[in-house]
Amino acid sequence: MSTSIGTDRLQAWFGEQHWAAWVISGVGLALAGLSLWYLIVVKALYLGSVVGTGPLELILKIIEVLLLASFSLVLVYGGYWLASGAFEGRRLWWAGLWTMLGLAGVVAIVAFVTAFQVSQGEPISEPTLIQEMLLAAGGGGIAGLLIGVSTVRETVEAEDAKHQRDTLLFVNELLRHNVLNGMQVIMANTDRLSEQVDDPEVQRLLDANENRAETVVDLIQNVRALVRSVSGEVELLPLALTPVLSDEVEAVRQAYPAATVEFEAYSDVTVRADELLPAVFENVIRNAIDHNDADDPHVTVRVETSQDRGFVRVADNGPGIPDEWKTEYFNAGEQGPESIGQGLGLYLVDTLVERYGGEVHIEDNDPRGSVVVFEFERVA
Repeated sequence: MSTSIGTDRLQAWFGEQHWAAWVISGVGLALAGLSLWYLIVVKALYLGSVVGTGPLELILKIIEVLLLASFSLVLVYGGYWLASGAFEGRRLWWAGLWTMLGLAGVVAIVAFVTAFQVSQGEPISEPTLIQEMLLAAGGGGIAGLLIGVSTVRETVEAEDAKHQRDTLLFVNELLRHNVLNGMQVIMANTDRLSEQVDDPEVQRLLDANENRAETVVDLIQNVRALVRSVSGEVELLPLALTPVLSDEVEAVRQAYPAATVEFEAYSDVTVRADELLPAVFENVIRNAIDHNDADDPHVTVRVETSQDRGFVRVADNGPGIPDEWKTEYFNAGEQGPESIGQGLGLYLVDTLVERYGGEVHIEDNDPRGSVVVFEFERVA
């Protein structure tokens, strides 16, 4: 297996589209050859020249050898790594261009400094000049290679992000104009059929279809909200929490007249969010009622503030959530044994709150139930 992988990489390295990788590795090989020539010829048989030198001079010469060898090996392997990677030919040339620019730029700087020193009458020996040029070429080439690879990666990531955003926007449009409209037609036709059917069994099937259709509509709404947030379609703006929560609490009271929903806000707080913020609280408040097994479902929504943070606590008197589920509930598709739906509600909540720069977690309520705690960064 490893032999096959190595062969494939070598074949990729020598492919017609990887000339830039050849250039980078070729620079490394040329640097290695010049370094050997410098150490053997210019230094007049290096091994013999170290005899009689002090410990410091010996250490410096060893460091010099290691640097020259390392620079050469890194450039040779850098070309091989680029050729065997996922970058296409055009991007390889960009990395190769940066490598040559880095090499030429640093060598030019060293040459300019050396020329200035000579013009000031400072003596520069030929071995020292060659040594500085070789080290400058190696260091500059590696610096240019790193900049080139980083630039190429950023470009690829930016293009991938744009492609993902376009895909998400397309999915959003598809859900909005096709799937959601289709489900609404199904629900409307189901209601009409229910008014004309007397058979209890048929009525049961129609009710089941309607419940399932409502679940799918809720799922589509959650996915649409998630897509709009992740794609960056909506902009983050300062929003006051109290009006948003007040509206959501009133909407839930009307939808669940048998439940008691209290709202406590003794001071307002402004956070950075978007128009999807109401969906965050709607999911949590409705969950607190939908999964409540108490005879009198009771939910309390409270706004609290500190100097730089804003908190929203949604407490219920339901069955509570086991410790092992307190974190798992926020993962996509995760739901408890008694849950219905697709397990996207709290994942949507967590994703949106994280985008707003906040956090959300679940605590135990006293004496019974759970508390979903939101923590936001205050902007006012």
